[in-house]
Amino acid sequence: MGTLPAELTSFIGRRQELRDVRAVLSTGRLVTLTGPGGVGKTRLGLRTAAQVARTFPDGVWLAELAVVQDPADLARTVSAAFGLRDADDDPVGRLTRYLEDRALLLVLDNCEHLRDACAELIEVLLKAAPGIRVLATSRQRLGVRGERVYSVQPLAEITELFEDRAAAVGCRIDAAERAQVVEICRRLDGIPLAVELAAAWLRVLSVDDLLARMEALAPGRAQILDWSWELCTPAERLLWSRLSAFVGGFDLAAAESVSCADLEVLSGLVDKSIVQSVGGRLQLLETVRQYGLERLRADGSADAVRVLHRDHYLRLAERCSRDWTRANAQIEAHRFTEPEHANLRAALEFSLSTPGQEATGLRLVVALHYHWLFCGHPAEGRHWLERALAQNPGPSRDRAQALWMCAFARCLTGYASTVRPYGAEAEAWARENGDDEVLAHALLVLGGYWFLTGDSARCEPLFQQAIELLEALGQPSSLLLQLHSALAQPYVWQGRSNEGLELARRGLTLCEASGEQFARSSLLFARSLAQWALEAYADAEDGLVEAVGVARTFNDVLGTVIAVEVLCWVKAAQGEHSRAAELLGIADRIWSTGGASPMLGSLHMREAHDTCEAEVREAVGAERFRLAFERGAALAADFDRAITAVVGAEPASVGPGRTGGPLSAREEQVAELVAQGLTNKEIAARLVISRRTAESHVVHILDKLGFSTRSQIASWVAQR
Repeated sequence: MGTLPAELTSFIGRRQELRDVRAVLSTGRLVTLTGPGGVGKTRLGLRTAAQVARTFPDGVWLAELAVVQDPADLARTVSAAFGLRDADDDPVGRLTRYLEDRALLLVLDNCEHLRDACAELIEVLLKAAPGIRVLATSRQRLGVRGERVYSVQPLAEITELFEDRAAAVGCRIDAAERAQVVEICRRLDGIPLAVELAAAWLRVLSVDDLLARMEALAPGRAQILDWSWELCTPAERLLWSRLSAFVGGFDLAAAESVSCADLEVLSGLVDKSIVQSVGGRLQLLETVRQYGLERLRADGSADAVRVLHRDHYLRLAERCSRDWTRANAQIEAHRFTEPEHANLRAALEFSLSTPGQEATGLRLVVALHYHWLFCGHPAEGRHWLERALAQNPGPSRDRAQALWMCAFARCLTGYASTVRPYGAEAEAWARENGDDEVLAHALLVLGGYWFLTGDSARCEPLFQQAIELLEALGQPSSLLLQLHSALAQPYVWQGRSNEGLELARRGLTLCEASGEQFARSSLLFARSLAQWALEAYADAEDGLVEAVGVARTFNDVLGTVIAVEVLCWVKAAQGEHSRAAELLGIADRIWSTGGASPMLGSLHMREAHDTCEAEVREAVGAERFRLAFERGAALAADFDRAITAVVGAEPASVGPGRTGGPLSAREEQVAELVAQGLTNKEIAARLVISRRTAESHVVHILDKLGFSTRSQIASWVAQR
């Protein structure tokens, strides 16, 4: 369990260092690997983490911080490493709640540019979560109380590394050349990055030529990037500096657009290991990227290149926004946007922090509405929208668009009670300027306010008017189809389920005709909600499972969890109470990790949820409910695993009835401890296992013995 990446090149040496770091990590809860750029901190840290992974029941998790520019994004980035989607107004609080009962290793790579923010976050996490340890890499110590610092030294086996990397570019070092290799490595002070960059030149230079050039330029470890720069052609230098504007990687089209990249020149940088190809994308190692940025700033062209970078992503975002309703365009938009998240952040940060660029920043954040609202990032979207609105106070269409989008994002994240001022300002601008499209969207969010706060009657005419306005425009509109879902839902809560069912079916027919895909998930949900109310449970279940599958395609966490929530109600109504309890646990965990208020704050849904939970709890008993609920929550610790549990094979049943078979030796131990009155947490500590493992053992004991409570286990042990 965890997120450690696969190693792309062989790991050379460091045997003693690996033993040393493992020893320090066994006694310290925070270990920081320090050293200059390129010395090998990241490789040593990741290899150590892989070696100790088995000692952490809840896995090893990597958060790569090189892509984080704003300290305010630190907690969100670390949260994302654990699958906590789109952290809300308190990402630190949600992260600590998630980690408080876990036993895991968190690897934080490249902390130096966020030193103070990292120190503050680590201190909070270590206090709140006694079972976690942190392994950090940084050019300097973080200064956290209790920090153990391990200084990473140059690689002892440096000539072995040189020969390995030389072989990778097709150059075999013979015995006669080994003395020159030793001298090259000595000049580079044993710094792995410097040696790898030097070895890459063996594509075009002999070992003798390489050493001769080094003697002429006298590079050491501090000058190796200067030396590599000097050996590059003018075109390669220009491209290197311009590519440093990208954060978190880029594709060939982006390189050509922003940097006017010539394929031959780009290939030259790849051959020299300045640019790396990883997973179909191109990237610069962070040390190399920072050097390129320094060169870019030095020649005074940094802002001009960042404008080109921003404008590239603005063009793509606006194209995706225009094409959102075209068949297959929505999936294409999501596939483009998700891997570019770090670049989009960089483009927005530049625009909203550079005088004269604020209006374009507003334009970009509006163009990305599909990313924020439909692809799993409503909380972060609200952050950028609110920032852009604050810097663009004058009335404009972009501002009116941002207002309704911000209101929509607030509805999605459970802040519906705060949306009226946003919707009202957007409505006023739209009426004054005769813009029916913006007016329809403003009415949508105002209707959402009334619906989520429990007044279904007041939202209905607003939704209906919005539908009429968009239909009159005669243009494809994803939000028009979502409005069919929005209107169908209050019909259900008003007792007009047949009308809601018909409206949802009409919307689905329009989806089929237009090729619309995103709204399909919402309409499937609305149709299933009506079918649940009409007691057509089998049909409702089929629709909800399909809705989860569609939502998953777009990383739509909220669309996923709201469908799972209603599936709980359906299962309870069908009498499958144990399965309903598991699904309640899955939904609860996704709500807590998805960055939204449970049930989006909807009073109607909260009442239905509470009724379902009470019914299930009474049907299976408090203990079995707790065990099934916790099993579902454990499944949902990984989002993809949770979805598989919903749309794929169901988890093992925890329903009543003896499954037979003798208890294993470990289960015998657990049963004895249960009889002594120990909690699952105490059993885990006593047996040195994870809490989830202890809970699993208790569930298996109950199933094998046909019991439903821990007290029955205790009685069984006493009677043996």
